[in-house]
Amino acid sequence: MITNLYLHHYNNKYNEKKCNRLHTKLNLIDPPHIMSNDTPTITSSLPSDNLGANDRPSFAQLIAIPALERKDHAMQVWLFSGVFWMVVAASIGLIEAIKLFYPEFLQSVPALAYGRLRPVHVNVGLFGFMSMGYLGAAFYMVPRLTQSNLYSETLGVLTAWGWNINLLGGLLGILMGFSKGKEYEELPFPFDMMIGILEILIAGNLFSTITIRKEPRLYVSLWYILLAIIPFPIYYTLGNMMNFRGIEDAIVNWFYSHNLFGLWLTTLGLATLYYIVPKQLNKPLFSHAISFLGFWTLAAFYPWNGGHHVIWGPVPGWVMTASVTASIAMLIPTFATMVNFGGTAWGEWGLLKRDIGFRFSILAYLSYVGTSLWGSSLAIMDLNAKLHFTSTTIAHVHLGFVGFGLAGLAAFIYFYLERSLKREYSKPLAEWHFWLTVFGTIGYVVSMGTLGWLEGTQWEAGNSVQGVMGMRYWYNVARAGSGSLLLIAQVLFAWNIWRTVTRPDNLITVEAVEAEVFH
Repeated sequence: MITNLYLHHYNNKYNEKKCNRLHTKLNLIDPPHIMSNDTPTITSSLPSDNLGANDRPSFAQLIAIPALERKDHAMQVWLFSGVFWMVVAASIGLIEAIKLFYPEFLQSVPALAYGRLRPVHVNVGLFGFMSMGYLGAAFYMVPRLTQSNLYSETLGVLTAWGWNINLLGGLLGILMGFSKGKEYEELPFPFDMMIGILEILIAGNLFSTITIRKEPRLYVSLWYILLAIIPFPIYYTLGNMMNFRGIEDAIVNWFYSHNLFGLWLTTLGLATLYYIVPKQLNKPLFSHAISFLGFWTLAAFYPWNGGHHVIWGPVPGWVMTASVTASIAMLIPTFATMVNFGGTAWGEWGLLKRDIGFRFSILAYLSYVGTSLWGSSLAIMDLNAKLHFTSTTIAHVHLGFVGFGLAGLAAFIYFYLERSLKREYSKPLAEWHFWLTVFGTIGYVVSMGTLGWLEGTQWEAGNSVQGVMGMRYWYNVARAGSGSLLLIAQVLFAWNIWRTVTRPDNLITVEAVEAEVFH
């Protein structure tokens, strides 16, 4: 697809200096600064993006390189698949939002009933947009942070297409009425099982790359990626393959689903931000030590957070106590991350005007902090009693998904297009994408958060669930309006990506590189 992805094949011993000079000129190495101010004895930059120098292959060897083994092929399939599913998720979400105040919309199509669209929207967001997009970022970061080629590009590509096909099959099954009927466990057999199998193959590919690394240091992004990929099969199997009944099923379901958000998606998102933010700023991370404090406390406390979703339910008291304690303890990694990113970005606010990718990084950072503080506060039992079953939960989830997840992925993609592919994307389209995303996110969170507070207040006053139905109408209209802004933003984003990677006029060709390197 992109011919300069073959560039690393052209390094050889007798012209190594000239190649490195060319790579620096083209900014293909583009090392992010990872070593922080509190580790002065170690070099202040991440390992170079140059994946190692081999003797120059012959033309016959070059043309014999399998297409699946092309450098960064796997990450491109994962990343751009995530963009596709992002647009799908936004489209389905808008249809759902319209149905909440206009139930007759598309009523004649059984597959498009709200009860079927809602789990499709959730699973597209979880396993399509967020998982595939951030796994694409992981497939980009791991080889560069380890200074090794990906263990198997072929396996990476095949698992990406397998994930796409399997997810599509599972979504069609839900639309046809074959949902398992449990929240975040709706994908029917065998599609649910295949997610777990494919993730094991993905984890093996990334983990093997780390084990054969040439760079001895493990940057914090790699720690977060390892935390994402290693425990996933355990809680995913527990949540999807085991058969529980009653309250045990509810406890296990929230153990699984909360870790799906926290140990899978959040860790991949933080790994991405830890990688790109120092590179965007071209300065060291504020504190390497604080980043590990945030990592280890998140790893220790987050797995036990799911129990706060069954507070005030018929569960053992120790379950509620443990989950509330762990949720409040999550303030430690939240503040650690807030201090680290805030300290890194401090004094660089002028970059917000020039770099849209950095703007999205800041949006993701602020949304992560806001979502985390909000989540910890909802574990306070009195506040939980008032707000747990209200629309506040919807606002909280979408602040995390859109404000943190979508913004962080957009920041990485803009970084990838500009710094790695050396492509010039449309700045006006990117501006529209940013501001529509910002206003859409604010509108969604404010409308649902306000509605949720009013619902909780009415229920505390003794009003029935049916009694507050009428007040929801205009808030749901505002929800749909905000969703429209978000959908338009992501369509513009996808179009900007497409036109950027397919335009031939800004492509760095292998021929041009050869002419420079071997002059």
